[in-house]
Amino acid sequence: MNGIYGFLIGLWLHANLVLSNIIQYDPCILEDAQLTTIGLIRKYGYAAEEHKIETKDGFRLAVHRIPKRGAQPVLLVHGLEDSSATWVLTGPCCGLAYLLSDRGYDVWMINTRGNRYSRKHRRYHPLMRQFWDWSFHEIGIYDIPATIDYMLDHSEGYKQVHYVGHSQGTSSVFVMGAEKPDYMKKIKLLQALAPVAYFDNLNAPLIQLFKPYFGTILQLAKLLGIYEFPPETDVWNRLNFQFCSFAFRDSCTYFLMLLMGMDISQFNQTLFPLFSKHFVAGSSTKSVEHYAQLVEKGGFFKFDYGNPTVNFRKYGSYNPPQYKVANINCKVALYYSVNDQLTSFKDVQRLRKKLPNVVHDELLAYKKFNHLDFTVAIDVKKLLYDSMFQVMERVDKGEL
Repeated sequence: MNGIYGFLIGLWLHANLVLSNIIQYDPCILEDAQLTTIGLIRKYGYAAEEHKIETKDGFRLAVHRIPKRGAQPVLLVHGLEDSSATWVLTGPCCGLAYLLSDRGYDVWMINTRGNRYSRKHRRYHPLMRQFWDWSFHEIGIYDIPATIDYMLDHSEGYKQVHYVGHSQGTSSVFVMGAEKPDYMKKIKLLQALAPVAYFDNLNAPLIQLFKPYFGTILQLAKLLGIYEFPPETDVWNRLNFQFCSFAFRDSCTYFLMLLMGMDISQFNQTLFPLFSKHFVAGSSTKSVEHYAQLVEKGGFFKFDYGNPTVNFRKYGSYNPPQYKVANINCKVALYYSVNDQLTSFKDVQRLRKKLPNVVHDELLAYKKFNHLDFTVAIDVKKLLYDSMFQVMERVDKGEL
């Protein structure tokens, strides 16, 4: 039996290596894979700016902008392990940042702390443990408020921004709303793509497989001094790019679909060099651990330090408190799907009942729509963005 398994593994490796010599990409795509977000935007004929914003706790964020002076500002906030590139990877035809710019909006794209564009701090270096002592909570408490304030200071006459968040970009703004409700007055409309708060009904096969081992894996990471996940190094980036773009493209695609939800028909494999070069973009192990706690215990609560004494010192209670979702009282539009393996539609509907001002609630009609499709699906404009634009237009006109 071991011989059969060995033969099958050898056959799989051989097939992948043979295919790696066959796979050919458009030179334009390979060129785009080497460009930064700013480089991509300028290549396709749009103006681009990079702004440096310092948070109150010392992180220096890189925020990318497709400027349109005097226009309504929109803030796009990426998910876990992602970056501003997610909004432009698919080009002017499908990238949300381009489409919003074409519709007359002033588009801002944050890079939250710790990703490859935002790796500076006034006191700490990325090699220091303290640099990584944060989760999506701190993104909501510091990164997003600082960015919104900066945007409004640089937007002529506007007192509110449109907000679009994907995945972690929704968790963090929910934290901001719960902990800093005054900032809800600065959001004209919060559009949540694949909203992430509760995980009680999550049935993703990979998550369920590793769920019993989350604690052990994360403790081992701490013992080994691994506070960044994954490490942002040239070696890792090159391996990820070569393995997933060439040597094991089909295997990487299958793993991605298993994690996000099976939808091969909307995944453009010819863009794999772009995806593998720009994703994953870096985050903290603590942020992954915070999500793991929500998956294991249920609820939407602050980080659990695993020690009642530490929790009491931090929160005044032995258990971490739940976020006050009812404080999120700005206008909210929810977009979610039945095939998303990282966000159960039942959990989004639970969230919807707790939010006081939901003006649009859309379970996407396309049944195979997955977690990744929200930013890079081939037909994402038709399947999702056109609906978003209609909601934004109605809000801008005061009809919603």
